[in-house]
Order: sequence, then C-alpha cells, then structure tokens
Amino acid sequence: MEFYMYISPKGDRFALLLNVICDDTLTIFEFCVFSLLILHYIVGSGRRLAVKLNTVIFFIAEIILLFWTFPPRSNIPLGLLEGAAIVPPGVIYYYELFTSMNTKALKDRPSFWVVTGILCQAACNSFLILSMEYMGRFGDGAYAFGILFYCILFVLLLRAYKSPPEAKFSFS
Repeated sequence: MEFYMYISPKGDRFALLLNVICDDTLTIFEFCVFSLLILHYIVGSGRRLAVKLNTVIFFIAEIILLFWTFPPRSNIPLGLLEGAAIVPPGVIYYYELFTSMNTKALKDRPSFWVVTGILCQAACNSFLILSMEYMGRFGDGAYAFGILFYCILFVLLLRAYKSPPEAKFSFS
C-alpha cells in the first residue's frame, strides 16, 4: 500500500481512501490478535468476561467512530482507540500474574513476554500516531519509529518462543 501511495499523484482520492481502509483493517486485525493472545493467559472467569466485554466495547466504539468520521480521512482516532482498548486486558493479566503465588521466574514465562511486547508496542504506537499528526514533514520519521517498535514486539515474541512452555492455567 505504501508503494501505491508513493507512485500515485498527490491528492489521489482513491489512494487516500485505500490507505485508510488498509490501516483500519490492520488496526482491527491487530486488536483481535492481541486480545486473543492475552485472553489465552487469563484464568479468572470474571476477568475473562471483562476482556470479552472490552472487545465488544471496542467494536461498538469503532463502528460509531467510523460512521462519525465518514468518509474516513485519517486512521489516528482508531489507532488511539486501539491503544486505549488494549491496556485493560494487559492490566488484568498483570494483576493475575502478580497476585498469584507461583514461583516460576518471569523470564521463563512466555505469556509475560508476549503481553509485555503487546503493551509496549500499543503504548509506543499511540504516542507515535499522535506525533505523526503534529510533526508535519517529520511524520515519516515517527512512522519509522513505529516500525522499530514492531521489531521490538517481534523480538519479545521470539524470546517467548525460546522460553519453556507453560500450562494454560498456571496462575491457579
């Protein structure tokens, strides 16, 4: 998509709308994958329900946001909404992690590395999305930092892959 934006004439309406649609689709896909990854490691039934309700609230807010800003011009509100919506499941995970009496070291827990990577990437991308909006011609540099944070996420996912496997319900 970025290559098409680069070669299209400046102000091409089709290219702009296609870019927004692709960005929104990626944001929704990211949120679904991140929520499912975090939900996999949450044990308490009430807390699992809270994560599922958070997902429903995200989708309702997203639909309202898309209809409110129609035709879509920017993916910034949806990106900020995703960053805000991914924090509660992570906080719930950390609550369960640090209130349980499990002696397994954090460095040996793949779930810790996965959730830490997701929250770090979501928090940093939210700030970068805001800075891309207000930095003007330096917005491309902020975009490059966003790619750097995705690389950090993948390094943490690789660290989780190298950790010994843990049971799904290890916090009990």
